[in-house]
Amino acid sequence: MEIKCINLGYVVADEKAEHVEQIFKKHAEWMSVFYSSKNDGESHLISAYFTKSPEFTDPTDPSKGTTGNTIFTINERFTSIESIQRHVENASQNDYFPEFYEIMGNYGKVIGIGGEVLHSIR
Repeated sequence: MEIKCINLGYVVADEKAEHVEQIFKKHAEWMSVFYSSKNDGESHLISAYFTKSPEFTDPTDPSKGTTGNTIFTINERFTSIESIQRHVENASQNDYFPEFYEIMGNYGKVIGIGGEVLHSIR
């Protein structure tokens, strides 16, 4: 199996983080339905997870406080590059997607489409 990934990383000012999180939740909800077994999602999506954390001034010492930003990541593993293309084509038809793309343009720091897994433990 040719595993390919989408890995996206965002740095968002805390005052904008709630709005960004709501858009990401819409995408996650859509994915839950789109990749349900009844939609043959199992043959395309291997796994997906979204994360949120404060951006620490010094990540090795959280006691030093935060920067005032929130870090979000979206990590999705697919069975092939064609499955990623299918994902993007279908996701982009959703009503929230103009905002999703705007968020990527405004806050996206890492935009990885079609990446490879170098090492996986589980």
